[in-house]
Amino acid sequence: MTIAPSAAASAAEGLLASLDAEQRAAATLPDGPAQIIAPAGSGKTTTLIARLGVLLGRGVAADRIGVVTFNRDAAAELAARIASRLAPDVPGAEAIEVRTLHAMARQVLLDAGRPVRLLPDRLPLLRAARRRALAELPIVAHNEDPPPQPPDPSGLDILVSAWKVERRPPPPEAAAAVDAYATLLAIRGQVDFDDLLVDAVAALEADPQLRSRWQARFSHLCVDEFQDVDSAQLRLIQLLAAPEDNLIVVGDDDQTIYAWRLADVRRILGFKTIYPAARRVQLATNYRCPPAVVALSRRLIEHNAERFAKVIEPGGRTPADAIAMTAVAAFDSSAPGAEDALVGLAAEEAAAGRSVCFLARTRAELQPMLVTLTRAGVRHATSVPAPVRAEPVSRLVEAARELPPHLLPFDALLALRAGRGWRRSDGVETLGDDDHAALDALLGWSVGFRHLDRFLAAHDAALARLDSLRRPDALVELVTVHGAKGREWQTVVVLGMEEDRIPNRRALVDARDPARALEEERRLAYVALTRSTRTLVLAGDPARPSRFLVEMGLAGASARGRPRERPP
Repeated sequence: MTIAPSAAASAAEGLLASLDAEQRAAATLPDGPAQIIAPAGSGKTTTLIARLGVLLGRGVAADRIGVVTFNRDAAAELAARIASRLAPDVPGAEAIEVRTLHAMARQVLLDAGRPVRLLPDRLPLLRAARRRALAELPIVAHNEDPPPQPPDPSGLDILVSAWKVERRPPPPEAAAAVDAYATLLAIRGQVDFDDLLVDAVAALEADPQLRSRWQARFSHLCVDEFQDVDSAQLRLIQLLAAPEDNLIVVGDDDQTIYAWRLADVRRILGFKTIYPAARRVQLATNYRCPPAVVALSRRLIEHNAERFAKVIEPGGRTPADAIAMTAVAAFDSSAPGAEDALVGLAAEEAAAGRSVCFLARTRAELQPMLVTLTRAGVRHATSVPAPVRAEPVSRLVEAARELPPHLLPFDALLALRAGRGWRRSDGVETLGDDDHAALDALLGWSVGFRHLDRFLAAHDAALARLDSLRRPDALVELVTVHGAKGREWQTVVVLGMEEDRIPNRRALVDARDPARALEEERRLAYVALTRSTRTLVLAGDPARPSRFLVEMGLAGASARGRPRERPP
């Protein structure tokens, strides 16, 4: 759609007037390949919207501009920003096409005449594939070592992606399960999300007419969060941008935290290897975080070797009452009342109208805080499922309602669990580790009741209380660090700043390259630190502080009980 150049140019000038020098340089880049390196809090989205305004001002038709994101939420946010920032002054700007890479790949396949029946969740199918592989293992004598078993479904999930996207053969113990998964998928006539990308790339490479249609679709392509691309996504981007290569990629090497999804920091670092003529602009100001947080996070991430050398300075827009922790708020996990103290802080912040987030490396590490928030009656939001809401727990409880009310709850639930083959020792792959943990918690809770009817009444009351406290609009949130990227809160509490948790021991021990895995763990910590706009609390066991605290210059600095606040 063609837009009046004068209106678009005027709108672009208005957007550019609010940018700093680096942002303006990024937004006004000439045609051709380029990358914008955008550290945390540096105004990435604002710069990208300004860039789109500049392209419209140069006379580029809105429907010839494509913007690629990595998830639907990001696509929806960008579309909303285009509608609110560009469309009022540039009618027709909504015609800019904003899509996820997977949605783009699906459209390519449909255009190629290939129907797409997408498997929305492959974990159940992976469990079935693992059962098949286990059933085919040879029976060995008691005095012989058992053959190696395939990994659990979550481990298989990673191996299947590596096999499909990178053509990396699975290890011998997983080969049968991976083959079984492929067979089951084919029987269903479905494809998974990896297939979407790999098949779309193959279709474009094999069909010149299809490739020509899609390359003519966009004259300019913008890619957000480029540091997260895997090899298939990168190839799809290259094909769509050719032959003009009017391609701008936006991202931050220091926020590459999805290696398990096959992202590799070397792709954003090696962009100029693919496009030798590419320009690079680095945004330099963190407008989100207080100065002390900017200094701590910069000091930490500079220990990484695989990164661009960059200047990251604090902006001048932090609130006058901004507070940053210059000492670690260390809560000893063995000390009574540790979670209560943090929940008290969160309640006070929420009462003052400030947003609060508890960040942890894993979901399991958020569970104690979830329990404490619920017990204290603090409203909160989280995507972490409550064990009492797990499907196996609900099914077991519903079955228990049919039993005599005077039975001992523990005995009754244990018998029901055994009758369904849901004990851990049964090895049923329809249940995951989280399901087993939820069932264990249910049984443990039931020990405190003498009669089944009283336990069921307490269960129903707990569900009602939980539903009243879990609110999507609550000021207090609980999020994993992976789920926090791209978001911010006024007060951030990072849980587990201690050895074996941050950095995560398993991530290092299981890594093919422990040195590179440690750098990713450091990037995860950097992402966690840079979510705060006002207050940062680092919580952990002072007896075994994280090595990252040493790298930030905080070793030995601790505060028992409530966090100490010091001005930046």
